[in-house]
Amino acid sequence: MRIQRLSSAVANQIAAGEVIERPASVVKELLENALDAGATMVAVELGFGGLNHIKVSDNGHGIDAEDLPLAIAAHATSKISALNDLYHITTMGFRGEALASIASVSRLTLSSKPAHQAHGMMLSMDEYDYNTQPTPRNQGTTIEVRDLFFNAPVRKTFLKSERIEYQAIELVVKQFALSAPGVALTMKHNGKQTLNLAKVTCEQSRLQRIKKLFGQAFLTDAVYIDETHEHFAIQGWISQHTYQRSQRDRQWIYLNHRLVKDKLLYQAIGQAYQSLLHPGRYASCVLYISIAPDQVDVNVHPTKHEVRFRQPRLVHSMMVSILTQQLRPPVPLLDLVTELQVQPELVLESGSLTTAMAPSGTVLSKDAAWMAINAHFVILNLSTASYLVDMFAVHQHAINAIVYNMDKPWPHRLLLVPIRVDIERSMYASLERCQTDLSLLGIQFDFMAETSLMIRTIPLCLPLLDLGAFFLSIPSPHCDQQDLIRHAIACQSFDAYHMSSNERDALLAYCLQHWDQMNQIHACLRLDLAKCQALCAQGQHV
Repeated sequence: MRIQRLSSAVANQIAAGEVIERPASVVKELLENALDAGATMVAVELGFGGLNHIKVSDNGHGIDAEDLPLAIAAHATSKISALNDLYHITTMGFRGEALASIASVSRLTLSSKPAHQAHGMMLSMDEYDYNTQPTPRNQGTTIEVRDLFFNAPVRKTFLKSERIEYQAIELVVKQFALSAPGVALTMKHNGKQTLNLAKVTCEQSRLQRIKKLFGQAFLTDAVYIDETHEHFAIQGWISQHTYQRSQRDRQWIYLNHRLVKDKLLYQAIGQAYQSLLHPGRYASCVLYISIAPDQVDVNVHPTKHEVRFRQPRLVHSMMVSILTQQLRPPVPLLDLVTELQVQPELVLESGSLTTAMAPSGTVLSKDAAWMAINAHFVILNLSTASYLVDMFAVHQHAINAIVYNMDKPWPHRLLLVPIRVDIERSMYASLERCQTDLSLLGIQFDFMAETSLMIRTIPLCLPLLDLGAFFLSIPSPHCDQQDLIRHAIACQSFDAYHMSSNERDALLAYCLQHWDQMNQIHACLRLDLAKCQALCAQGQHV
């Protein structure tokens, strides 16, 4: 075949493949357009998870009647006019691809009215042809998208169920809601209102929006950040280590009000929490980063989720420094805990503690003593040496040894008063798929609605299971039974302070019995005199 120039229709469909992947992509682009138009009210209406119908209305500036055909043309935009403008972008969109891409794979209707026009104009697009006509309406713009991918049947086969596509849209809308607090936002699905957020007018209403989208548990636990440095500012909320999840889906980072999914920023957050969270656990955050537009390139990918910093090392170090300072405990325990977790060479000789064990191997000898310094760590004083012991790690190891060898179903205890847990609608499908496996693990529950469930039983082998944390941070929708077991073990509400002496003695005895394995998971650190004295002196403040 000879080289030939593609038709505009084919070129637009190819471009749409990068920009429009699913209904949620359409909603994202239309919401960003509304924000760029100065809207203070946006309404989203969906039919069948956006597969049949998407409608986004706003009260923004509107589009001039003569510009309507240009609005659906490729590479036509009001955001930039010269190459140099790419280095000073302050708008969400700038490529001039969104509406053209959407129009090329759907039946699109666009109506708009600027303030200076007597009436609105409506443009209807059906594959390759369009027509315009006057229409009565208020100031603003409404875009309706029907029959998405009607002319791209292969693309349509990759779409999921109505529920899954709706959940993807719901996530996009919620993420937009936190990037645009000055916008009142409503959403309807199949005629039923599913979201109603008033415009943020004060700090209290801002917190109410955070609470509605992230939950009260996050807001209660979160640490507020507001730091400004030269060329860099960061503001928002980060969770303490006690509020953690099995994935980073609740790390929402906005760069100049644009949601980004940047590896550099994720790495900075992970480094700040490195000594506070166990592997495979993630913090939650809502962070707003402000940086000069000429210091970041957002023209990296059509979705604009990826960015490139002019000084990536500086941004990374600033993020780590600011977050670490906010999370730092009031005593120098963090350095010891970090040393314990990341230095495998600091292990003990397997025979050095045998004299501390009673002949039965189940209790500590009478000359052994311990002192709790926080919820997870104790100092264990033996006749031979003193050690910092990660009791939470020991506890998890002990639970592992028990539950992985247990036959299913696990024995369970009926709760006298069932526990209600409120969940996000997006979690319903995942929990429904897991319900049978959870029942085999001794966790039986019933759905009260798509946003709440009632827990009836708990497993006898996991008496410290934090049911709220467990259900609110279930792993990915396709997790298997082993994933659920690991997740349950990680969600123990362990607190060394509130253990009885017998419980703590039994756990320390288990640690001594399995000393080689404790070394392998770095649960014990031998203390020299200076470290021991420092911890004992400061322990009351930890």
